[in-house]
Parts: sequence; structure tokens; C-alpha cells
Amino acid sequence: MQIDEGRLREALGKPAEHGEDLDLDEFEREPGVRAEVDEDVRRRSLEVGVDLGKASSLTTFLQVDHEIAYRAIQKQFQGDIELMPIQEAVEKHPWVREHLWSLVSPYADKYTAYNALKSAGGFFLRILEGRRLHMPIQACFLSYSPGIIQSVHNIIVAEPGSEACVITGCTMRRRDQRGLHIGVTEIFIGPGARLNYTMVHRWGPSFHVRPRTGIALDEGAVLSYNYVLLGAVGSFQSKPSAVLKGGNAAVSMNNVIYLDGSSRMDLGGDCLIAGRGCRAELITSAVASGRAKLAVRGRVVCEADDGRGHISCRGLMLSDEAEVYAIPELVSRRMSASLTHEAAIGRISEDQLVYLMARGFSREEAESIIVRGFLDVSSLNLPSFLEESIKKIIDLAVKGF
Repeated sequence: MQIDEGRLREALGKPAEHGEDLDLDEFEREPGVRAEVDEDVRRRSLEVGVDLGKASSLTTFLQVDHEIAYRAIQKQFQGDIELMPIQEAVEKHPWVREHLWSLVSPYADKYTAYNALKSAGGFFLRILEGRRLHMPIQACFLSYSPGIIQSVHNIIVAEPGSEACVITGCTMRRRDQRGLHIGVTEIFIGPGARLNYTMVHRWGPSFHVRPRTGIALDEGAVLSYNYVLLGAVGSFQSKPSAVLKGGNAAVSMNNVIYLDGSSRMDLGGDCLIAGRGCRAELITSAVASGRAKLAVRGRVVCEADDGRGHISCRGLMLSDEAEVYAIPELVSRRMSASLTHEAAIGRISEDQLVYLMARGFSREEAESIIVRGFLDVSSLNLPSFLEESIKKIIDLAVKGF
């Protein structure tokens, strides 16, 4: 895509449609210290599901601030995938440039415009045609220096008939750290390809996050797009957009959220069914405690015959000062389409608490058990090892780790 720099600079003053607006000039442009991949970095990465201790046996990409700290593809997968910094991919494959900004508009708001002007890293991942990977690909983005903007652009291409599982963990070095993460990701799923893409985020009360994601699915493609956020975040705003352009494609966007403190989060999902017989699901399970404010926006538009769409939002309130706001939107332009939605927001059932307390649990323990059950990730179709890892992360978050 040809970028108009003049339009980009105009867009630097354009707020996002939803969520809190930020002054980008309040953040630093460059890291203040040189990052080190020390034990602390490894521990933070593990908290978001990326095990750097297994980097020698798993395909891994690690970026700390603006620097690519580590990347490796195991020998057995050398002919199956390509994983490299986005800048290197553009130089190696000229066609990659055509993918950049084809699913996300650089002029959408100040965050995409900033990324287009000042992107500093990100990865290119290509799963080659017909290859089926039995081991996960893991990537981690860690904000190390206080006050900076970490702006990355990722491209994922799953070629026809391929199959893979990707886990991306994003976090920061210190829980009290201030900063901004802008992550633009464009995902291309080829005919008959299957991809499980899971993101796990842990931030802090002074950190701000602006992911921007575009997805395109060809005929028979299947994507499970999972997002897990645990704990506090200063502000978060994202609405990934998927176009199901090939017949019988399917996408499931699943969000598991545990939000506390004074967090402000505006989370959405937008699916356009443009191919016959396609299916789209937007499923959110969210817990709000403290003074957390959460808005969940889901939209499914069907423009093809026999399309199926469903939006579900379940919210659990742990505080009278918290707020959960659910906004489902369905648009049908075909008589044969079937679109549904459901939303439920409530508190922990007193009957459930009494039941558990009668079996010897304290009230605090009973509440913790119910919350962990509410944030069940078994429906995300994750590999067993990854499901267990995320369950442990949720346990830590619920215990206030």
C-alpha cells in the first residue's frame, strides 16, 4: 500500500472512535536504558505464557523495547515456517510490502498513524503451504524502559492447508511502569488453513495499550483468535476486524478478561461474513473488580447466504464501583442468515458461596474458586500444555500476584 505521509501527520491528531484519548507527546520516543534479557525478563515473559527457558526447543521471537533480543527456528521446522523481523521480511520478500496496511488503515486514528510513521519492530511469520506444526510458535513483546512508546507491526501468513498454534505474550518490566504499547497485526489465513492465535497480556495501572488487528480468511479457513488480559491496565482500546471472504470460513474471537484497580478498557470485535456458509463467533467472559470500567462491543454483519453469527458477553461484577457495558450489534442482509446474541451481567451467586463454604472453604477461597471457573479457557481449543499454562496465570492474577 502506498502511504501518504501528509495524511498520516493529519491523522496524528485523530482520536480513536472509542476509548480514552491519549496525548502521544507525553511519552518518550526512545528507550532510556539498554535492555537486558535477565531473569526478571524471563519471569515476566512466563507470566504471559511465553517460556524463554524453552527457547532452545520452541520457535521463539522476543522483542524488548525496540530491540529484537532473540529469535530462533528449530531445525525440524526450517522448511515449514519463516519467522523474522518485519523489516527483514520486507527486504527478503518484496510481496510482504503489499500486505502491510492492507487490512488495517494507517489513517484510522493517531495510533495507526504513529505506527506507520515510527514503527520500531515486530515480526513476520509465514507458515508454508501444507505444513502442520505440532509445536507452538511463541513471541513476546516486553516494554523495559519507563515512559516509552513501543510500536510494532506484525504480519502473519498461514498458507493454504497449513496449521499452527501461535502464542503472543505482552507485558512490561515493572508493574508501576508508565508507557504505551501500539501493536498493529495483520493476519492472512489461506484456503483450508487453520490457525490458533492466542494473546496473553499483563500490564499495570499506568500503562496504556492500543492493539489494531485486521484479519482475512479465505475459503475453508479456520481461525481461533483468543485474547486474555489479567489484572490492571491504565487504558486499553481495541476492536479487531475480520473479513470472511471465502466460503465456509470460520472465526471465533474469544476474550477472557480479569480487570481490577481503576482500569479502563474498551474491547470489541467486528466480523463481516462475505462468503457463503461462513461462521463467526464473538465470545467474552469478563470479571470486573475495584473501580474497573469495561465496555464490550461486538458486531457481526452478514452479506452472504447461509451465514451464521453469534455474540455472547458474560460479565461478573465483584464491586459496586466497577462497571461492565455490553453492546452487541447484528446486521443481516440475507434471508438465509442466522444471527444471535446474548449478554448477562451479574454478581457471584450467594447460593454458590454457601455451597462451597459448607464444604470447608472460607468465603475468600470460595469467591476465588468461582472466579477461576468463570474464566474457564477450555472452550478456546488450546493445546493442553498452553491451557494449563494460562490457568496458572489466571490463578496468579486472581490471588493478586
